[in-house]
Amino acid sequence: MLLGEVTSGIVVIFMFILGILLTRHYVVGRHVYTFWWAISFWLAFIAAVTDFISYLTLDWTLFQYRLYLFAAATLVAYMGAGTVYLFSRRLGHAYVAVMTLIALAMIVTLLITPIPGIGSLSPGEKAQHFVPSAIVIYFALLSGIGAISIFLGAIYSFIRTHRSFYLWIALGALVFSVGGSIGSAVGVYELFYVFQAIGSVILYYGIAKSFRK
Repeated sequence: MLLGEVTSGIVVIFMFILGILLTRHYVVGRHVYTFWWAISFWLAFIAAVTDFISYLTLDWTLFQYRLYLFAAATLVAYMGAGTVYLFSRRLGHAYVAVMTLIALAMIVTLLITPIPGIGSLSPGEKAQHFVPSAIVIYFALLSGIGAISIFLGAIYSFIRTHRSFYLWIALGALVFSVGGSIGSAVGVYELFYVFQAIGSVILYYGIAKSFRK
C-alpha cells in the first residue's frame, strides 16, 4: 500500500508542476495549442488527486470516482487537441467541438447513472466492471480518439516537417498510455503511476521543444 501512496503522490506533484509550467507558457505565448495542453495536464492533476485520496481514505466515494472518470477520459482528449492545433487550426476547432460535445454527454450520463460497487473498490483500483456500459462508451471515445490524435498527429507532423519534437510527443503519449496495461499484465499496479510520470515528462519535453519551433 505504501508503494501505491508514494507513486500516486509523485504523479500528483508531477502533474501540478507541469500544469503550472504549461499555464505559464500559455500566458506568455497565447498559443491555442498550449492552452489545451495546459487544460489536459490540469485534468491529469485532478485525476491524480482523486486517485491519491483513495489511498489516504482507503475508499472511493461516488463523487470522487465520477470526477476521476471524467478527468481521466477528457485529459487525453484535450491533450490530443493540443497536438491537432499544432498543424491545423481549423481542424483543431472541429476536434475540440466534437470532444466537448462527447464530454458534456458524459457529464450528464455520469450524473444520472448509478455506479454500483464503488464501496468495494480498493485504494488505487479502478475496475472497468464497476462502470456502466453507457459511461464506458464515452470513456473509450474520449481517451481512444485523444490517444490516436496525439500519436498519429505527431507522427504525421514529423513526416511532414521533420521536426524532432513531434517524435518526443508521440513517445510520451505512448509511454503515458501503456502503463495501465503493463501494470495489469505483470500484476504490479504501481507501474501505472511510474509510466504516467515518465510519459508526462517526455510529453512535456516534446511540448517545450515545440515552443522553439
